[in-house]
Amino acid sequence: MQAAAPRAARSSQLLQEYLAQDVVPREVSIARFMRGMVSFSCVAALLLSGPIGWKLSLCLAALTGALSLYYTLMLRALRQGGFHPAMQWVDSALTVSIPAVVFLADVYFNGAVYALTTPPAYAWGTLIVVCALRTNRHLAYFAAALAALEYLLLYLLVAQPRLPPDSPDTLELPMVFLRCVFLFSYGPLTATLGTLIMNKAGEALRAIREKDVMGKYFLHERLGVGGMAEVFRATYSPEGGFEKQVAIKRVLPAYADNEEFLALFRREAELGSLLNHPNIVQVLDLGRHQGTVFLALEYVDGLSLSTLLQRVRRLPPAAVAYIGAEMALALAYMHGRTGRRGEPLGLVHRDLNPPNILLSRIGEVKLSDFGVARAANQLALTRAQTVRGKAGYMAPEQAHGLALDGRADLFALGLTLYEALTGQPALHGENDAELMVASTQQDVPPPSHLVPGISPALDAIIAGLLRRDLAQRTRSAEVLGRQFLALPGAEAPYVHGQRQLIDALREATTQTATPVQPLQLTPDLALTEAAEALPAPHVNRR
Repeated sequence: MQAAAPRAARSSQLLQEYLAQDVVPREVSIARFMRGMVSFSCVAALLLSGPIGWKLSLCLAALTGALSLYYTLMLRALRQGGFHPAMQWVDSALTVSIPAVVFLADVYFNGAVYALTTPPAYAWGTLIVVCALRTNRHLAYFAAALAALEYLLLYLLVAQPRLPPDSPDTLELPMVFLRCVFLFSYGPLTATLGTLIMNKAGEALRAIREKDVMGKYFLHERLGVGGMAEVFRATYSPEGGFEKQVAIKRVLPAYADNEEFLALFRREAELGSLLNHPNIVQVLDLGRHQGTVFLALEYVDGLSLSTLLQRVRRLPPAAVAYIGAEMALALAYMHGRTGRRGEPLGLVHRDLNPPNILLSRIGEVKLSDFGVARAANQLALTRAQTVRGKAGYMAPEQAHGLALDGRADLFALGLTLYEALTGQPALHGENDAELMVASTQQDVPPPSHLVPGISPALDAIIAGLLRRDLAQRTRSAEVLGRQFLALPGAEAPYVHGQRQLIDALREATTQTATPVQPLQLTPDLALTEAAEALPAPHVNRR
């Protein structure tokens, strides 16, 4: 029972958030309905010119024609983003006042008895219901009270003085007052009906979410989807009302029984339990729900490096140096991680590329997705000659399916930083096989050849990361970090680079959102077949 209350409150809050987001489409629907109704009334008034008289017919046609124009302009304003909350109150007042204007026209042209007995006098109730469609009980009461007050004042000030002495009792003040009471009752009636509908919707939402939110996790929008998994923003909401934003990575149902893919998920969870560093996305939980497996991950409020590059094309050198320095810290921690007894684990990420580098709005840089990472002392976990990773971001030894150490991640980081500096990939090929061959044979020109102004020092750092010969490649992430810190002047990663990265993220998030990038989960078989097409390796080992 204690857990039910926070869940119910959370579901109600989500329903209110949805209704708040849906306010403009709802106003568009109401305005479209009212425009159709008054347009029909305009035509009807002209067609009934014989029974009601030409003068009244033309008067009503002019009134409803003006209202049709008003609702047309309102629709145009709403579709152009001109909504303001005050519009609901103004439009409700105008809507319920339409019968009052018709009443005055009826009194003027045909007398008080006619005005009190014609159908428009009974239209107030319908219009109060229309106002109540805005799911605001205060508006429902306001519209009902205004309609009842208008009807009473029109009777006392306009109709009653013009009634003949022999008018029926149904047109006397007591009966008119009773009509006013009935009009006002539409307010609480529609408000109560709206409340009941909202409560039922909340109960339905809670029932659905109980089946779909994985217990303590409330799913929000989907952040990414691939062939085998999808990622959602979620709220971690255990007992006691505590809440935290997380990311839920969930295996698609079609792959919930794929043991090899599930092993990657478990591997990511196992490594997440070992890695606790500010530049590494934390794994918080591994669970199973409704036949599928999910990971709860640290939520990074920002963009991936790949999405950022799609929107700004390339980054300033200092921003790239900052990303490189932060990634060097993450890799130094990961490569140096030891086991419980102090033995080196020899962890290698093996899938470092732009989609797996996450950038927060405040300039944090975090490495994610450790599903294909492995420890060098656990070779049995990886089949011999199986290539894992992403073509186009592999070290030569990785493309050949050879044994790896941390320098493979440094090569991948070099390819990634090169792309961030120049706005184009370092390696080129039409397919995975050509990209893997390119990593073993293709020469990469210095970044300054494509982007003038990059210093020789930064060129040298990138070149050191992209050496195909292991003996000549930058030997460790610690060395790489010191190289970035030694960059002088405008290319210094701290504080210039961090500030430039934040500015680039702000610029990118103000642009029209691009489609979410799919998760990069390349089947091992395809990469293995591509690797078999490679020429024999010539890799020196230290």
